[in-house]
Amino acid sequence: MDRKHSEEWQSRLARTTNSAACFAFVYSMLTYFLWLFTGLAGRLFKFDSFVYYYGIKFILNTRSWSTGKVVFIYSAAPLFIFSMALLCIFLYNKMKDIRTLLNLFFLWVFIIGSSIFLAQFVIASLGIYHYDSLYYQGFAVVFAWLKLPMWLIYLFNVLVFIFIIYLGINSARLFLVFSFSFSKVNNLARRRKYFFETALAPFILGSLLTIVAIFPKDLAAKNVLILLGSTHIIYLAIMGLILGIGWLSLSYLEIGKQELVRYKSLQLPNVILIILTISSWAYIYVTFRGVYLSS
Repeated sequence: MDRKHSEEWQSRLARTTNSAACFAFVYSMLTYFLWLFTGLAGRLFKFDSFVYYYGIKFILNTRSWSTGKVVFIYSAAPLFIFSMALLCIFLYNKMKDIRTLLNLFFLWVFIIGSSIFLAQFVIASLGIYHYDSLYYQGFAVVFAWLKLPMWLIYLFNVLVFIFIIYLGINSARLFLVFSFSFSKVNNLARRRKYFFETALAPFILGSLLTIVAIFPKDLAAKNVLILLGSTHIIYLAIMGLILGIGWLSLSYLEIGKQELVRYKSLQLPNVILIILTISSWAYIYVTFRGVYLSS
């Protein structure tokens, strides 16, 4: 009996750890890509830049901005990340019968990538036409140059909220199909427990570990800390809302045996995921003072 309980405890810890490591790796990667691809888009117009984990600094030299350049450069990265999210949910649906943790990666890219993209509209509503604001970034810059009225920005955010509800309602099933045993998800209490271990707890744990690992500790970098906090709190709030709605939707969700893919590998510690996560944190630490992109 003790051996059985020990194995059950170990498998629960393993799936939470694997999912948390995957979350942290994907989150670190995508939030960095948001600025990296902004810089790469700028290179197409011969704009040099310094790319940081928390932002970007363009060096204009003798070049100047135009509406077309601004729209392309500042919308390219959010659209790229959303395209990655859609590609990954497509791959997840195509490959979920193949028992590999790559599908867990695809799922977190979809949820985190969608959240980062949706957050751009929320950030825009806070930063548009406030040129000294921390939120004057991404779509806020695009919408300001396009001179969009505030009522349209608020309408975008209504649509964003509707999409968040849709993602939340449909997110729970995506995690439950990983269950190795139908007994883990055959009633509401067990579905909640499994969803907590595979989605909610990894989100909370992965967020805390990432914050501790990558946020600046030096008080001299307090402006960077404020900048990071002001945007990342929106990213994490949207992810938390999606997963929270997913938790509530479990009361109305039924899942059959035939839907389960039975991922035994999720119950075993995956060293590769942990190494990738630590490596992503190390890269962010090493490049914290910026990466110079020159045309």
